Amino acid sequence: PNPLLVLEGLSAGYGERKVLDGIDFSLQSGERYGLLGINGAGKSTFIKTIAGTLAPLAGTVTFNKGLAVGYFAQHQLEMLDDAASPLLHLQRIAPAAREQDLRNFLGMFNFPGDMALGPIANFSGGEKARLALELLVWQRPHLLLLDEPTNHLDLEARNWLEGYLTSYPFGYILISHDRYFLDITVERTVEVWNKKVWFYSGNYEKYLNQKTERKTQLEAAYRNQQIGRAHV
Repeated sequence: PNPLLVLEGLSAGYGERKVLDGIDFSLQSGERYGLLGINGAGKSTFIKTIAGTLAPLAGTVTFNKGLAVGYFAQHQLEMLDDAASPLLHLQRIAPAAREQDLRNFLGMFNFPGDMALGPIANFSGGEKARLALELLVWQRPHLLLLDEPTNHLDLEARNWLEGYLTSYPFGYILISHDRYFLDITVERTVEVWNKKVWFYSGNYEKYLNQKTERKTQLEAAYRNQQIGRAHV
């Protein structure tokens, strides 16, 4: 379905504090966005509002009918059940699936044999992040919202996620501080700054080049303006 998502006049924040204001944005199937900005600019607020965990202060968030949304954030690791096994976590969201199919799927995420059957209480942060991503992937969403998914991931899990995203057929919005990961996985860039969003084509490297060009053009326009005033 197209577009997957449309934001119109969106304002978002917390109570009286407005973090984003008057955002217009649409995402088509197959588009892969990286979401950038300094800490506190509103990147996570943007994702949370789209995901529905934060109500907009104004404007609308419209999804295409029947769209399935998958949302990953670090706090979801805390929602995992330490007493349950990876297999049980998966069985809870797929009760009708055959156990062997689930175990095969767990093996793809490097949860083989006994590791799939024991409690996750002693899992590392990377292993828990991998499990949370696996639960998300099983549900086959049409739109992925990923807030720092590579945090705590080991190299093997990070490489798997990179491969998964590059072959993902639908759309996603990704927050990451990993420049290499962004260069590989995104084709469009949105920068959150001063309560607005600014659009760039291409991955992180192209974003940096375009931003430098914009800055140079603005500085040149400002100098010309000052020279014109001086002549007057």
